[in-house]
Amino acid sequence: MNSSFLAWSKPRHISPNFSKSVQGTVEIGTELITFHNRNGLRLVGFHDYPLNRPDSGEWMLVLPGFGETKTEVLSEAYFLAKNGFNCIRFDYAYHTGESDGAIINTTLESIKNDILSCLDFIFCEYAPKKIGALARSLASRALLRAAREEHRFDLLLNLVSIVNLQKTLFTIYQEDYVQLMRDGKSVGLMDVLGFQINADIFLGSAISDSYETLQSTIEDVRHLNAPVAFFAAEKDEWVDLEDVRHVVYAVPGKRKDLYILDSAMHELQENPTSARAALNKIIASALQHLYEPSVNCSVVQPKIREIGSRLRREKLRNRIIYEVKKDDERNFWRSYLEKYSFVVNVPDYWELMTLLYSLLELGIPQHAERVLDAGCGIGNFGTYLFVKRLYGAQQGSSWSLQNEPLDYLGLDFVEEAILQARQTHRQLEKQLISSGYRRRAVLAESYMLADLEYPLPLKPASFDKICCNLVVSYLRKPLERTNKLVELLKPGGKIVISSLKPFADLSQIYRNFISSAKRKVDIEQARNLLSNAGRIKVKEAHGVYEFFSEAALRKLLKATGLKEVETFRSLGNQANVAVGLKR
Repeated sequence: MNSSFLAWSKPRHISPNFSKSVQGTVEIGTELITFHNRNGLRLVGFHDYPLNRPDSGEWMLVLPGFGETKTEVLSEAYFLAKNGFNCIRFDYAYHTGESDGAIINTTLESIKNDILSCLDFIFCEYAPKKIGALARSLASRALLRAAREEHRFDLLLNLVSIVNLQKTLFTIYQEDYVQLMRDGKSVGLMDVLGFQINADIFLGSAISDSYETLQSTIEDVRHLNAPVAFFAAEKDEWVDLEDVRHVVYAVPGKRKDLYILDSAMHELQENPTSARAALNKIIASALQHLYEPSVNCSVVQPKIREIGSRLRREKLRNRIIYEVKKDDERNFWRSYLEKYSFVVNVPDYWELMTLLYSLLELGIPQHAERVLDAGCGIGNFGTYLFVKRLYGAQQGSSWSLQNEPLDYLGLDFVEEAILQARQTHRQLEKQLISSGYRRRAVLAESYMLADLEYPLPLKPASFDKICCNLVVSYLRKPLERTNKLVELLKPGGKIVISSLKPFADLSQIYRNFISSAKRKVDIEQARNLLSNAGRIKVKEAHGVYEFFSEAALRKLLKATGLKEVETFRSLGNQANVAVGLKR
């Protein structure tokens, strides 16, 4: 198979089993850049470049996806820089990140204008010989329009592109918001791919500027004059692969291709092996089309620790920039938890509760046990304990009446959450009493208003079991605070800690739920959960929160001296869970 772009009818499948490239010795430099868009708003970005190679004038514009910051495309930029390219990645205006404006007012037209503004900046400051662009998801749609309007791009690489906005939004939310806008109805604030935006502005612009349909995308690509490659995920539930094929077919000439990423989803990080295989093909395409044919190039991969070191520096910088005051953080979680109670209806969340319950071995206690729910929120785990033990009592299980109850302590720093947890548990107590069972035969609950970031007014070695569910990622010093939790465990006690995995795709959980939801109110509540996920993603993008991989979570617990540490996946494969035993 030759290296030229293939016709759309024969898409290449990219298998995760790619060959290992030679490790390079090229060092990468990164400098902060600022420039202004055509409307005078300040844009902030990074210029990544090879330090010990001559500059031959090949550039790549590495564009974050919708709702992402420049830090989230660091890997792509480093791969390209390692192979001799100058790269610029920047935050869009009216978006997440450092540039001017908030994402609530974003539009595809404004993203397109920022792409063209960055193109102006590169040509003015650096006089590139050739320039390509890499964009993913919804940002790819804006790139295609930018390339239609200005023919200065020499290569367009589109990763998991959304080519039919109207269909994608309907697939996710089961409601045709584009048609509502066409009918003159106001949508107001809504969630788009996990981020709160003003839908009247976003959709109104998408309609008036012709971004919303498959046909509008096809019309844009018909005017392109640069080589174009699309990388489509085989298991993308947001994007119809046939729609992508139609777009590729419409690109004029023969310099076009469609690569299918085997076993990949829209969030490519779901399958790191496939994502890395795609990166290798992206680099190969850039080398093929931006370097002179006489140059013999092979793909060079940066070392993982090199990227990790740079990523840590940028996240630390982001934490300083976006440092949140404690009162602001408390207000954030107060607002967040107001929309969180519905999560107990989601099967994937119930699966997580079941796993925590099982790992802590709370089913049949042989003696009185104290359980700490560290960061209990509105008391979902305590509610789960109540329900499980109440069910056991109603089924006539002898242990539920004869053995000692669990002594449960829920702890959180949001007072309203504590009050809601107490109210929920009191309602369950009434149900318990009406069933003819003594309250303390099932669960003895109490609550404490306290902040895990500070010393807790609790005695060391006073708990048999500790649950810290989806909390550790939000602590500023996770290892230090986990150590303090372990100190509260009795010898032989167990602790379970969970975290969303990095770049978690919580919209998958949403889709799992609405596929079986029958009531409109359930879908509305589920949308609130997806909106919450977007708020968390913004803070992850800003570096305020950091989520743990299985390896990182395992390392965290082992660093506290725990033994028999194991890790598991749950929450629709979007959360990592680790359990350990105190020596």
